[in-house]
Amino acid sequence: MISRNSFWASCLENHKRRIWVWIVAFMMQLLIYVGVLTVYLSRIRFWYEDGAYRTNEEFRKAMAQAAQDALGFQPVLFIGVMVLAVIIGKQGFSYLNDRRKVDMYHSVPVSKTRRFFAIYLNGIVIYLTATLFGLLVGTVVAAAQGAITGSVLAVIGLAFVWNLVFFLVVYHTMILAVMLTGNSFVALCVFGILAAYEPMLYECIVSFRYSFFERYSNYFIPFTPKCSAFADYFNHTESIKYMSTSQEMAGTAVPYIGKWFVLSVILFIAVYVCYHKRMSEAAGKAIAFAKLKPVIKILVVVEASMIVGSIVRDAAYENDVLMLVGMLLAGIICCAVLEVIYEFDLKCVLRHWVSSGVAVLAILAVFCIFKFDLLGYDRYVPEADQVESVVFEPNVEYADYWDDTFEYIPGNEYLMEHMYVTAVEDVVALAQKDQQEEQENMGDPRRVEVVYRLKSGRNVERGFWVDFDNPANEELLNHIIGSQEFKAGMYQIVDDAKSCDKVQTITYSNGCVESILPLEDAGKLREAYLKDLEQMDFSMVRNNYPCGTLCFGFRNNMWLRCPIYDSYTNVLQYLKEQGAYYPTQLNAEDIASITVTNYHNEIYEDDYADVEEAYDAYREMAVGAEEVYSDVSAAYEDVSVVESFYDQEQIEEILQCIYPSAFQYDWHSYEEFDYNYDVCIEFKKDSDYPYNKTVYYFYYNMLADQVPEFVVEATALK
Repeated sequence: MISRNSFWASCLENHKRRIWVWIVAFMMQLLIYVGVLTVYLSRIRFWYEDGAYRTNEEFRKAMAQAAQDALGFQPVLFIGVMVLAVIIGKQGFSYLNDRRKVDMYHSVPVSKTRRFFAIYLNGIVIYLTATLFGLLVGTVVAAAQGAITGSVLAVIGLAFVWNLVFFLVVYHTMILAVMLTGNSFVALCVFGILAAYEPMLYECIVSFRYSFFERYSNYFIPFTPKCSAFADYFNHTESIKYMSTSQEMAGTAVPYIGKWFVLSVILFIAVYVCYHKRMSEAAGKAIAFAKLKPVIKILVVVEASMIVGSIVRDAAYENDVLMLVGMLLAGIICCAVLEVIYEFDLKCVLRHWVSSGVAVLAILAVFCIFKFDLLGYDRYVPEADQVESVVFEPNVEYADYWDDTFEYIPGNEYLMEHMYVTAVEDVVALAQKDQQEEQENMGDPRRVEVVYRLKSGRNVERGFWVDFDNPANEELLNHIIGSQEFKAGMYQIVDDAKSCDKVQTITYSNGCVESILPLEDAGKLREAYLKDLEQMDFSMVRNNYPCGTLCFGFRNNMWLRCPIYDSYTNVLQYLKEQGAYYPTQLNAEDIASITVTNYHNEIYEDDYADVEEAYDAYREMAVGAEEVYSDVSAAYEDVSVVESFYDQEQIEEILQCIYPSAFQYDWHSYEEFDYNYDVCIEFKKDSDYPYNKTVYYFYYNMLADQVPEFVVEATALK
């Protein structure tokens, strides 16, 4: 028999008052787990009956994957867990917002601590019971259809812990919001602020950095919230869901679970302290602790002004004056609104000018910090002796990267893990030059992304411009790009020898001939390529065009494309021995016709002033500005001239000044080719030249300043 004064009696009494919360929790978890599971499994069965799976084994694997997706890391649970945590936390301590209920509860001969833990633990019991019931029913349903395996159960268990700890963070955040306030509406608002403040602050900082800092970059190191479980859950649940093994999932999820648990403990301590410090008279007030009012006000006003400032700057075509005006107006209005909410009285709109003044000054400070780079973010270049190594991404020769299971890896992640350039002085010298030279004055400005790995252990990322046309930069770039560290990070083939055992296709192409090479020679071909790659530096790739592309194909549609140059004697020798090498230069007698399209970009260039004028007029909201721009664009689209050439001498002359479009020319200046022209080659049907017979037309680029005069005349505007 349970004593009426025992802790468990208090818990039981509290449960009786929360029947509707129990019902909501059970209904929601059944809907999320069992409902989604039923849809997923029904879909797989439909596809199976439709012939999508060739074997019963494939069908069973698909069913198991569907059960794992529905009962494991299901992104929709973000909403379910958060809604349940808010409802349970808000309803449990809602009596603190009603003075009559506070008096009634406090008149009962039960200690304040017992009352707190009875309500608090009951909330966790409600969530655990409803969740375990939903998972149990879902697991039984899935097992009845043969969709449960040991691996699926492991993922379900890991996901259960993942969601439980996230629930605790949200639950504690909601209770803390209740403890800090005395009104239900204000409590929900404070919960929203606590949940979204850090993610929104980071978004605002990123927006401001992009707006004001030319050298800001987050290509390698994502600028994400450090303490927000909400952002972590939203950003990582989907990626964990698609990991191939439960071990890999655990390796990613467990660190976040640990961080969330620590965060939940900190929030719980804050909740417990606030509960005991909170006065009964706080019921009905907006904020329970008067000293927190100016703090909350300043923090909310500054972030709200940053959000409005970002919106205004984007809408006002990067007008900084309007941005500042928008920030200040938003700050003043927000101050007034908060004062009204604090006192629930419109007459208080102009109260507490000191805190409002501090908020306005903080807004001005934030704007000036970014506008004038007061903290030196955009001017930062580390001393060479402070840097251990560098990641240097010149944004050229885009390639696929993969892990041991041939799953795709983003290029930024691969380079961050594998590139350790030690030519630090040269990278720092290039960064310092960018500080001294305007991009408009560069001949061929290229944006490079850099991570400085400092000896202190900190990684600092920046992006800056390098003039590829400046001869003074050539030697610096040679030291960087010619280094073994750069090549090992940029080209996976350098350090990844074992991938050669998994090659499925090897081809070599000169733009129109595709030669198939024997798979057993993959290792030999790799060694030949690595020997040739030793001579590769900036000068070599900048001053020479590729003569072909060597391509290794792997499973999962992964490709390693290696540009081949005339100086790569080891690879070319192998290709010649295999009878696979064909020069880039074609013979006129093999060509039936060459069709040249002249887009007449000069029309667009001549009308560029009109386009800019139209845009300027549009910015000023002038009537008809959009029509002016549309007319110019339409006129530009209608001026292309297409001409075909059949004469052998003319074909011969055109062949001297073209290169295959299929090759990568990222190292070269855009101006080296005349993209005003598009060249299409058609081979003779009876030609012995072994061009790819599955393709009828092959496209080439025209070298700038080498366009034959007869081509210019034939494709001129009539």
